[in-house]
Amino acid sequence: MDIRGAVDAAVPTNIIDAKAAEVRSNLVNWQSYLQSQMISAEDCEFIKKFEVANSEDKQLILTREGNQCAKTFLNLMAHISKEQTVQYILTLIDDTLQENPQRVSIFFDYAKKTKNTAWSYFLPMLNRQDFFTVHMAARIIAKLAAMGRDLMEGSDLNYYFNWIKSQLSSQVHHTESLHFNS
Repeated sequence: MDIRGAVDAAVPTNIIDAKAAEVRSNLVNWQSYLQSQMISAEDCEFIKKFEVANSEDKQLILTREGNQCAKTFLNLMAHISKEQTVQYILTLIDDTLQENPQRVSIFFDYAKKTKNTAWSYFLPMLNRQDFFTVHMAARIIAKLAAMGRDLMEGSDLNYYFNWIKSQLSSQVHHTESLHFNS
């Protein structure tokens, strides 16, 4: 591969990829969240260890501490409201699932232990105002649905289909207004 190929491989191909690269580069000060008692020492320790691990070490961590990983990711999503940090967490989750699709099982296993569904943690994110946050939550939900062993059912499925329907409806209205104004 010549230098152009290397540069092309490193350049994001769309706006979402560019935003994800930007989000990944913004390091989170987990210690400040710990000091302000927004996260537990256990979650702080885990996330700091996980985010610096290479791919091989992450696999080892997930094999040994899959439940803790899901718990930490979901606790951080639930207890931190700063959009930039939520984006970082969702991007980290998406990267984790992208690297190995079988990792969806850690979220299903954790949900079962907490008597929830894997979807219930991510569906509320679809109502956030930030486009990137909503997009990443939708990507994660799609990965859970496509790669997971459990089917989305009942109120989760109803909620998700209504959300998709509203997204499609808003796109149709947007497209119609563009044609009308042309």
